[in-house]
Amino acid sequence: MRLDNAFHGRPARAWRNWLLAPVLMVLLLLAACGDGGTSGSSSAPPPSPTPPSPSAKAKATVLVYMVGSDLESKDDSATENIEEMMKVGSSRDLNIILETGGAKKEGWTTVRRQRIVKGGAEMIAELGAQRMTDAANLRKFIEWGVQTYPAQSYHLVFWDHGGGPLGGFGIDENYTPAVTMQMPDLAAAMDGAQRTTGVKFDLIGFDACLMASAEVAYMLSPHGRYMVASQEVEPGGGWDWEAYLRHLADHADATPVSAGKVIVDSFLDKMEREDEIMVTMSLTDLSKVPPLMNSLNDLAATIVGQLDDPDPARRHDAWAELAYARRYTHDFQTSWIFGNAYDLVDLADFVTMPKLGGLGVSEAQIDAVQKALEEAVVYSKHGRRLWAAGGLTLYSPLVSVKKDSASPYTKYAAMTVPDGIKAMVQRYGDIANSPGLPQPDVGTLQFDGDIVYATLENPKYSATEYAALRQGTERLAIKPLDAVAPQGPPDEVRIAATQSDWFQIPSADGSDVLVSVLPDDIPRYAVGHAQYTVPVSLGGNEGVLLVDYEEDAGGEKTYRIVGYLDSESASPYAARPDSKSLTTGTVLYPMVWTGGKWEEDKSRMIISQAIGDENTPRDQWWQLKTVTSASICGGACNVGLEAMDFKGEVVQ
Repeated sequence: MRLDNAFHGRPARAWRNWLLAPVLMVLLLLAACGDGGTSGSSSAPPPSPTPPSPSAKAKATVLVYMVGSDLESKDDSATENIEEMMKVGSSRDLNIILETGGAKKEGWTTVRRQRIVKGGAEMIAELGAQRMTDAANLRKFIEWGVQTYPAQSYHLVFWDHGGGPLGGFGIDENYTPAVTMQMPDLAAAMDGAQRTTGVKFDLIGFDACLMASAEVAYMLSPHGRYMVASQEVEPGGGWDWEAYLRHLADHADATPVSAGKVIVDSFLDKMEREDEIMVTMSLTDLSKVPPLMNSLNDLAATIVGQLDDPDPARRHDAWAELAYARRYTHDFQTSWIFGNAYDLVDLADFVTMPKLGGLGVSEAQIDAVQKALEEAVVYSKHGRRLWAAGGLTLYSPLVSVKKDSASPYTKYAAMTVPDGIKAMVQRYGDIANSPGLPQPDVGTLQFDGDIVYATLENPKYSATEYAALRQGTERLAIKPLDAVAPQGPPDEVRIAATQSDWFQIPSADGSDVLVSVLPDDIPRYAVGHAQYTVPVSLGGNEGVLLVDYEEDAGGEKTYRIVGYLDSESASPYAARPDSKSLTTGTVLYPMVWTGGKWEEDKSRMIISQAIGDENTPRDQWWQLKTVTSASICGGACNVGLEAMDFKGEVVQ
């Protein structure tokens, strides 16, 4: 359910990884959706003896498949959510049934079935050592739960890490290698259980990261009526389980829609209380997902027609149009240059990209997808810092084509997704890796006062541009482009940056340390907000400082340091470890971009100051400050402009 240390984890704060693959490769490919808890409890309360089987149908049975993983062994996240469940407990009309395991911790190394009661948990069965990411075990749990606890309505909730359609669900840390349950296997388990029991779930939920995907919803549509899940990663607290279960317990007329809305509302409220503002949650009508995918398939088939043009120039131009649309669509957990290959885009935003019009997509096709999406997404909310979130994501390769493209394409081909959508994904990757695809190029540097600028050749093939401060061949720092070039010919694209404004971090020892600030130019944040990252190392481990940028109505800009992400504390499944772990006086070293990777520079040392919280007075914030290149190295430095293509290759 989370993105911290496994595939999907619960992060502490939202962040962008721009040039960070070398820094956070492990951290970005699979991360646990878990920020960690604050409860003093280290495990679920000891179970009681086996309870008697229910003799009559309850109004609702909630089956929770809870893979504890590192979220429980490190942070007690599962225990905290179980304690929330215990505040409600099972009753004559409500069964709360758990299957737990998957964590290296006492009580979690074996699989247990338990019934949650008010104030405790009753042991039903001790099943011994089993891999919880084995889909066969999921099927057994569903069949047993439905048959043992008959009800008028059934809910099934998956609790653990989540990685979207390609990443799948769950990490059982008692087994190596730590593999996830892939979506085709999960769907097959549900299909088998449905054939055995005849039950179609009224609500399927994911208290996990990144699972509000159109592909996931499509694959589960035969097995459920509604799905509630998050497009983004989930912070450590997860759902408000008390609010969800109390709604079922207290409202005899509760429906999957009313329960789903309570989950969405209470989750956003809980996250707001915890100052987690980069979050999403949505409720989807699964019966409306096949029509949505059919309309999307029609649109994708049109794009494929352009990508299959026999003329290489037209084919490459079509690819560039699609790459641009993909690059600037609001996405989730994609480090397009460094290898975080979730590659999930907001579907609502993607289909409205103007560049799709250049691919032959008609207004009627776009309208059809939008209408189908509006009908499918019943209810959706997102945190106040997010620019937009339409309720469902779609896999759209960008980072996936950079290195090993076989794995994501093989996974995607194995999923139950309409052929036109699969073809769009495959053709994009084929062309991205084909010989003869034009590359961007930065022309000769020119100067206009403090501004350095250059012509960008083949601009449609450039994914991003930035400025680099160099001393000889060494890059001392990187920053986003921050200037406008003098006007040139109408058909010429120019990029520019100031030579003067670079960033330093005030160290607690009184020194100011030059650092790189990685740009974030994808419009996923609300207007007036952005997030940047500063690559650093701590104790030999690579990571980043998180920087919140704000500009007020008067134009005053602030770059406040709000946390630290350590790649070692993340698993290869997600991207967000605990950003609250940085303590005052911690020694950090800035990272420099050298030879296609980040390396620590021990000639510069940062001693951390207090980060504070939302109540910290503004004059006590730990903030970046700007500095001129002349004050850094006199006339020995030079400023260069660089670009990266859509595969993450640098040109300068």
